[in-house]
Amino acid sequence: MLPLTLPISLAVLTGLLGFLAGAVIQQDSTYRNLQSSMESDPYIFQSRQRIFQALRLVVHPLQATDNDSFDSIDYAAVERPEGEHPIRRLSGDSESVFANYIKWFQANMNTVTMFFTFSSGNEPVAEPEPTHVATLMKYGFPGLDDIHVYRNFVLSYDRRNRIAHWVCEHLESECLSNPDSDTMPIPTDYVVDSQIPVIFRAAHRDYKNTDWVATQMASPLNYCCDEQKYVETFIMPNIAPLNNGLKTRIWSRLEDYVRELAVKCGSVYVYTGPLFMPQRITFRNWAIRHQVIGMNTVAVPTHFFKVIIAECKDQEFLPYMEGYVVPNTEIENNVELSAFMSNIRDIEHFAGLKFYDGELRQELHHNVARNVKRNEKEH
Repeated sequence: MLPLTLPISLAVLTGLLGFLAGAVIQQDSTYRNLQSSMESDPYIFQSRQRIFQALRLVVHPLQATDNDSFDSIDYAAVERPEGEHPIRRLSGDSESVFANYIKWFQANMNTVTMFFTFSSGNEPVAEPEPTHVATLMKYGFPGLDDIHVYRNFVLSYDRRNRIAHWVCEHLESECLSNPDSDTMPIPTDYVVDSQIPVIFRAAHRDYKNTDWVATQMASPLNYCCDEQKYVETFIMPNIAPLNNGLKTRIWSRLEDYVRELAVKCGSVYVYTGPLFMPQRITFRNWAIRHQVIGMNTVAVPTHFFKVIIAECKDQEFLPYMEGYVVPNTEIENNVELSAFMSNIRDIEHFAGLKFYDGELRQELHHNVARNVKRNEKEH
């Protein structure tokens, strides 16, 4: 009986090592597949923290990150009656030796597995470059309804209205320094996105014989450096009905301003989309009224918005943020763009979206530029 002890022990040990090796390999393969999927699937990218946490080989001890956690409370700042002492959970004295040993084992096991695979952490340990979606959506998704990812813009499609909820694009100075739209091939017709069901699609014929012009939310003039990106802006989900007088005047100036800002700052993220603003019917009653065009009943927005996030590295490391709301009607060209500046929280209210609300520069770039020009004229 004793001679069999050594072979059995070796067999058990080999089985355990094989199981651990297989788990590590499987974990690494799963992680890499997720990384690949995040490049084109924004839903996976948005939920990546929870997915990586759920797939960990060894779970970390629960960290106090929620507001209701004991360890996340600043007890020095909490007001309490005199003589009353704060109640706080002790990490070392109140737990058993066995519990402390398990924590030590978890911490060291995570270190070992992280050496062999990137999949032990919540996020990649070392990523050569950000994924496509991560680069475009650096400042977050305003909403997650029917997301479509393209080469240099991401949009959320409104199936009921046959236009986009919002379009997000990233403009860089390298692509805008020497614009040459004359050399770009203009498609003879707009491109259809086959991922959208036929019953929810708009068609270019919906815009014919109407007072509205099919206009790109992500402008093709932003991509004169890349033929594929330029042509892709002619895809139908990127199209919305604009008033012709608005497109050739104020809207064109606003797009030019965004490009000038990108050249000046180096990097600009811009969200563009429609608004359906309520109108007063009686003193206490309001209603949203808008036209629809074509056989596919494409909705005509009452207004359009642009939310601009400009990263000007020479002006500290905090971005500027501006919001514009323009009525979808003909407007005189002599009106200043600053007249259409709007509070971004108001845009969120009427659009039903949520934009970046992190740390920003206090002054808006548009106002700074105007003040500089005014001072130059005075002197």
